[in-house]
Amino acid sequence: MSAGETRKLGQEPKTDTAIPEIKAIDLGMPRPWRIALQLVQLQMKMIFDLEGTMVVGRAFPEKGFYPDVDLGAFNAGDMGVSREHLIITLDGDRVVIMDNHSANGTRLNGEWLKPEEKYPVRNGDEIMLGLMKLQIELLTNPFN
Repeated sequence: MSAGETRKLGQEPKTDTAIPEIKAIDLGMPRPWRIALQLVQLQMKMIFDLEGTMVVGRAFPEKGFYPDVDLGAFNAGDMGVSREHLIITLDGDRVVIMDNHSANGTRLNGEWLKPEEKYPVRNGDEIMLGLMKLQIELLTNPFN
């Protein structure tokens, strides 16, 4: 390279050719639901692939319990979120939620949920876990 020439980064000749990893999606297997939970008060979004059942709540390290979605870092204890507050799961081709006998209850669009009863959710629905407000976004529907 002569003086004054600009070096192009990332264009060095490759010596190894990486073999791309084959993923389930590449083999024609169904894609998982992709959902987002937005913490409304903080304007923060958490995005997950939902392939089965997820527990939303707070960790309890002393007992070795860690929920799939731990809201503890967001002041969830003071806002009345139980350790195993909410279950998000699939029911056929729908995403459903269930209150898991939480101490302060769960509301879906302002309506109280009965514990262990499945309620389908739609894009934009508001979920209240105690005083914590979440909004659900259904980002990828594998059935569309």
